[in-house]
Amino acid sequence: MKKIGFPVFASFLLAAHFSRIQNDWLAVACLLSPLILLVRKRWALMIYQTYLAIGGIIWAARMVELVRMRQSEGEPWLRLALILTAVALFTFLSALVFQNKKIKSRYRLEELEEEHLPSWPSYASFLLTAVLLSVVHFKVSPPVLLLERFLPGAGPVEIAILAIYTAWITEIMLHIKRSSKTRTLIWSFFSGVFFAQFILGLSGFSKFLMTGKWHLPIPAMIIAGPVFRGSGFFMLILFFSTTIIIGSAWCSHLCYIGAWDNLISKQRNRSKILPPWINILRAGILLSVVLAALVFRLSGMPSATATLIAILYGIAGVGIMVFISRINGVMTHCTVYCPIGLVANLIGKINPLRIRFTDACDECGACRSLCRYNALNAVHIQRRKPGITCTLCGDCLAGCPKDALRYKLFDLSARNARIAFIVIAVSLHAIFLGVARL
Repeated sequence: MKKIGFPVFASFLLAAHFSRIQNDWLAVACLLSPLILLVRKRWALMIYQTYLAIGGIIWAARMVELVRMRQSEGEPWLRLALILTAVALFTFLSALVFQNKKIKSRYRLEELEEEHLPSWPSYASFLLTAVLLSVVHFKVSPPVLLLERFLPGAGPVEIAILAIYTAWITEIMLHIKRSSKTRTLIWSFFSGVFFAQFILGLSGFSKFLMTGKWHLPIPAMIIAGPVFRGSGFFMLILFFSTTIIIGSAWCSHLCYIGAWDNLISKQRNRSKILPPWINILRAGILLSVVLAALVFRLSGMPSATATLIAILYGIAGVGIMVFISRINGVMTHCTVYCPIGLVANLIGKINPLRIRFTDACDECGACRSLCRYNALNAVHIQRRKPGITCTLCGDCLAGCPKDALRYKLFDLSARNARIAFIVIAVSLHAIFLGVARL
């Protein structure tokens, strides 16, 4: 294990570099980076190797920059180039230390039922989260990430923290028996962070708000707001694009209000079945919300009055959660009252990801009692196809004694289809955790 000293020393050299250019936050991050080696997972090694590879690129870029500077000033540059090239190579080669068999053996693979839990999904989630958050961080102005807003220069540190968090959550979610509880926990965590920022923003800390101005945190306003204002389509565009990527799982992983309905409905152990006419009712609610927003706009209704009506609509939704979802064990707010829920279900049909039954299904009904979205009644099970309200949450997979439910995505195996979904869902969760605020 003495060989680990080489990559650790490479990290300290990078810390010295960032300290010299007065980026203290990155310097601290580099000093602390070896702590990830305490995580005895193969994906942790892969992340650290990637970090060292990027470090090598940073040294090479710095070498080119300084050589050009010295050449333009007519100063000697060869020794500088040789030293920094050696440091860059040392940093690159330090990443290869983790290919040592003894070191790799200490970072064991966990077992997932009869199969080994692969490392690449966690690593893929790490990369996806880091890349997308980096694009947001470097391309969007003013800063979106909270650390960057309060501590200039610390944005990359938040990106690294969220990306590592994503890798960890992905590994846990891959365990089918633990995925339902984990999804509930991280979804509730996201909702808590979202509304904590909203409350702090209302309290006068404007940096906790996306634009410095507050908006109603009611999902129905995603569509009703732009119709009433005739402008402000950012949230609507974000919702549509995200739903196309993840399908109707927006309602089971990313909705800041849905987490409440999920927790409240699970106060009842078994869910009931809602009557068929519910689908007509929810379509009517969607149409009514859109028409009401349009009428309010055309009639010249003051914004204050429209806002008050929207607040009352949101309060009524919370009442439905408390007094109806809790009793019937179904997320009634999300599957009936919320117009965005129906829109997500419909747009989700564009996404190729589905949940399907296999021939092993004996119609025992175990999945039905676990579904909080009213998507698995007797007819759905007989047809071997969940209803339109399915949000791909995956709770039914964990509860099926015959293992007769599968994710389906193109021609991928059921295992790889589920892995692909988890990577996308958890990555979007972490990205929303970092950037989603009002």
